[in-house]
Amino acid sequence: MLLAQHHPAAPPALLLRSFLEYHCCGRDRLSELPQFPTDGLARFADDPDPAVRRLVALDPHADPELVDRLSTDPDANVRQAMAGSPRLPAPRIVALLDDSELAEAAAANPALTVDQMEQILHRMTAG
Repeated sequence: MLLAQHHPAAPPALLLRSFLEYHCCGRDRLSELPQFPTDGLARFADDPDPAVRRLVALDPHADPELVDRLSTDPDANVRQAMAGSPRLPAPRIVALLDDSELAEAAAANPALTVDQMEQILHRMTAG
């Protein structure tokens, strides 16, 4: 774990293994490192550990339906991670803007287009 946390060239496989096996302070920082592997993280969607399920949001190839399903996960942190995932279908992103718990993460979702933002603002000012 110390190598994973501190060595600037820690290999991706070590980072993932450390994340999966280590459950203490500093774990979440591993997934923020640029060399943390992202492909294939969708396979963890049904993991009993919510922190591991959150990794699905990082997978650039995660099925949008899977990300949508996890946006209703029992764990609030998993729901927030999915609300910010660019793999979340656009209608779901817009719907989450009305959810006080997930609105901030949904509003920061990079998949929310300028057109969608303008439509939302127009609805708010018209209504």
